[in-house]
Amino acid sequence: MKKFFKTMITGICMLIMSFAILPTTASARNPLDEIQDYIIKIDMREDGTMDIVYHIEWKVLDSTSEGPLEWVKIGCPNLHCDEIAAKSGNIKEIGYYADNGAYIRIDFDRQYEAGEIVKFDYSIHQSYMYVIEEGNHLCRYSFTPGWFDDIDVKHIMVEWNERNVIESNAQRTDDGYLIWEEELPAGKRLNASVKYNLDVFDTNPDEQYTEDYGKNTTKSGDGELSTGAIILIIIVVIVILAIVIAICCDDDYHGGFGGGSHTYIHTHSSCVRSSCACASHCACACACAGGGRAGCSTKDFYKYPNANELVEVLGEDLYSEDK
Repeated sequence: MKKFFKTMITGICMLIMSFAILPTTASARNPLDEIQDYIIKIDMREDGTMDIVYHIEWKVLDSTSEGPLEWVKIGCPNLHCDEIAAKSGNIKEIGYYADNGAYIRIDFDRQYEAGEIVKFDYSIHQSYMYVIEEGNHLCRYSFTPGWFDDIDVKHIMVEWNERNVIESNAQRTDDGYLIWEEELPAGKRLNASVKYNLDVFDTNPDEQYTEDYGKNTTKSGDGELSTGAIILIIIVVIVILAIVIAICCDDDYHGGFGGGSHTYIHTHSSCVRSSCACASHCACACACAGGGRAGCSTKDFYKYPNANELVEVLGEDLYSEDK
């Protein structure tokens, strides 16, 4: 019986380790996708908020490793986005998505296999993006589109309506819009900075961008927990149960899990996750955002190790007892 419980506890510990490494990315493997075109068009409202239209051409490179492409998440600047609308017919559902960051989640009308390109369009209304400089009589913006840690972007272009702009870091102008354009290898980001005279917009000092808006992932009052928090709760519960079982059922148990080497079962989320963070020096209204894809179904986000895998790692039958 003693051997059974020690083996069971070891198995639980290994299961915990596998939970701890679940949110991994596909960076160590061949890329699943590439983005061939990523175009963002920005027009300003009188109150200084932004109407943003996205056009994305997303090519599936691998539909075997993680399954076909079913939905994606694209980073948005912060949780203060509304009027989220699909602009192309291949979008089945669209909405704000809090998953350790601020995203727009897009579910397609079908699955896309390797070699296929899904072209889709959507729009959002974005608030809390400006910073007011009373001393310089300026209203300034710094916008970083959602980037992709594991996906190359072959072409990205930001178009920003140049009306009333007094200064920017744009590369050129075209037909009334400031243009930023380049290629983004996986993980690289583009930044668009723009300044206006303060009296151009009817701004509200209480609706300026702050660092906190880049960190928040849920909309006010929705009470949504992040995936990481849920996993942490599960781990704590498992540990408590393991200790209680060991103490109650094994009189010879003295604590600890022994020494020696450890073997870990590496499992990977079939939903690629991306970071969402601004650098600490980012004191302007930069859009903290990330992005990624999901080839899994919405009800099967993670792959869990099964009992046979645990038996193989432990090198013995979990259900054997001391003789």
